[in-house]
Amino acid sequence: MDDIGKRIIVIGSPGSGKSTFSRKLAEITEIPLIHLDKEFWNNGWIETPKGEWIKKQENIISGSDWIIDGNYGGTLDIRIEKADIIICFQLSRVVCIMRYFKRIITNMGKVRPDMPEGCPEHFDFEFLKYIWNFSKTSGQRNIKKLQESKGKKILIFRKKNDANKYISMLEMK
Repeated sequence: MDDIGKRIIVIGSPGSGKSTFSRKLAEITEIPLIHLDKEFWNNGWIETPKGEWIKKQENIISGSDWIIDGNYGGTLDIRIEKADIIICFQLSRVVCIMRYFKRIITNMGKVRPDMPEGCPEHFDFEFLKYIWNFSKTSGQRNIKKLQESKGKKILIFRKKNDANKYISMLEMK
């Protein structure tokens, strides 16, 4: 697994499959997985204050090996600097919206494994708009940061199947 590295970040639109992919990748590589949502949100959907959030991420990336699942563009540079590889999901917004609705239907009122206690799944219209606009807003900022990331290995998944093929390839090694 040396070719993938030991410090991996997975970014992309909500609903693109980042967390599912990250869980599978962690199982195969045995590299510890950190879901940023689980670190950022506090019971009752309370955000972590910015200064504390930066310190928390600096602590996370001080480790020798990790898979970090999540965007949080304001602190993406911190993770990119230490990452060996950046995996970016760029699926269509229609696919991401459909997956979001599926996630809501499947998990309504439940706390998903990539979220902290006290943050049950619920429909959020603002979050739906965020997903719809992701490729033109946060997604564009992510791409710009990737383009500026000299010397980093970058993988981009544009179709649902790209991630599955990559996982299958890793399982064969």
